[in-house]
Amino acid sequence: MAAVLQMWVLSVEAEDETKPSLDQVTLLGIDLVTADLNQVREQLWAIGGFMQARSTVRQRNVDKFFTWSRMRDSYYVEFRYNNLGKVTSVKRLYRPYSIEHQNRRTAITTDEVAEQLLAGLGETPFMARKGWGGSLSYSSYRWEDDKIQILVDREGGEQFGNVFVRYTVKTQSPYAVAQND
Repeated sequence: MAAVLQMWVLSVEAEDETKPSLDQVTLLGIDLVTADLNQVREQLWAIGGFMQARSTVRQRNVDKFFTWSRMRDSYYVEFRYNNLGKVTSVKRLYRPYSIEHQNRRTAITTDEVAEQLLAGLGETPFMARKGWGGSLSYSSYRWEDDKIQILVDREGGEQFGNVFVRYTVKTQSPYAVAQND
């Protein structure tokens, strides 16, 4: 089951399997470093299983796709774009139950999500324990290079927040504007 889930979560096509490159990371078959608004919408409608939020249909800066029959372990996948239509970041928000589609009655952890990413990306260079105000702590993971940053964390920075994975494309400025010649 993990191999099937990994196919949709992340596919890395590395030339050297010992040193995978983050700029080769794809999400749902979309190359995040080079993708734009039209490619994202076309790909997600082609594979099916997602329902676009009505509020984002006419938007040019954000697309939110709720999972309908694919990626049932997630609430939604949200793509953010700059004015040129290039992807600047992607956020996948997980549901609180298990990612293995088992009813084990325990919430998923950042460790479980990071394990799936570790299979394709290799060891993470950054791991931090988070928690504040005497609350329970948890692990946060981050992979980063000069083109992309991948962060596994919890909403609100607390133990009981939903787990998310955020892909930030560092080569695309969120404030880039088309130049008129």
